[in-house]
Amino acid sequence: MTNKIMPMCRSYGTIQNARTGVATLVALLTLGLAFTPLDTQAKPAVNTINLIPTITSITFQNGQLLASGNVTALIKGKTFTKTFSGVLVDIRLAPDQSGATDCPILDLQLAPITLDLLGLVVETSPICLEITAHQGGGLLGDLLCGIGLQLQLGISLSDILTALNAVDLQNLLNGLTDLLNGALGNLYQAILTAITLVGAHHTCAILHLELGPVDLTLLGLEVVLDNCANGPVVVDITGQTGRGKLLGNLLCELLDGGLISIGSTLQGILNQILALLSL
Repeated sequence: MTNKIMPMCRSYGTIQNARTGVATLVALLTLGLAFTPLDTQAKPAVNTINLIPTITSITFQNGQLLASGNVTALIKGKTFTKTFSGVLVDIRLAPDQSGATDCPILDLQLAPITLDLLGLVVETSPICLEITAHQGGGLLGDLLCGIGLQLQLGISLSDILTALNAVDLQNLLNGLTDLLNGALGNLYQAILTAITLVGAHHTCAILHLELGPVDLTLLGLEVVLDNCANGPVVVDITGQTGRGKLLGNLLCELLDGGLISIGSTLQGILNQILALLSL
């Protein structure tokens, strides 16, 4: 997913001069609000955009760990959700065991995810958590330590998980869910490194963001977040325009006005979109 930084100028579809477009959008939103009856008791609507996938559950099916989850947006009191399921999760011995002590170092791997939320198409690279656990460091750490020791003996992950009792298996699945969500939350600090302008097929641009590798402490475990190849986790966001593509339209307006720049964080970009929504 290598993109080139291209000049911030183009013409495409229905997106016109950006600064005029943004100004027009703001004016229309403001005009609409001007005709809203005053209600001194009403609270302003809170808008939120959760663009990084949230894992809602991990299940063990047919010898595999599979993740399900969603991305969501709350806009003007209405919730929009896109879900995913069947995303492979794997636990392996890390190739480099030089820092291991009483427990083997593990790689917790999450396969790539692609979702479209109101015209913001999110694609993640593979995501890996290199986990250093310690015996006696907590329930999840003990479970992962035991899995690592059995993997060292050549026992397959499927056989290891099948042998767990129902309580330990559920504790492991819940712990892995929390661990992945704790790591994924850091992706809001991913840095915009490249913008590829498209201007065709209702697509205005692809934003390329990178984070890491990053050292974290999650649930008492030492964790390194990377892309499973000792490189940064990548998040590509494609802005798409058209009917029903509210967030994509807003992103494309901001890009067309040159209001998003290299070095912005993902959270910063979302804050700009939220600012337009709140007008």
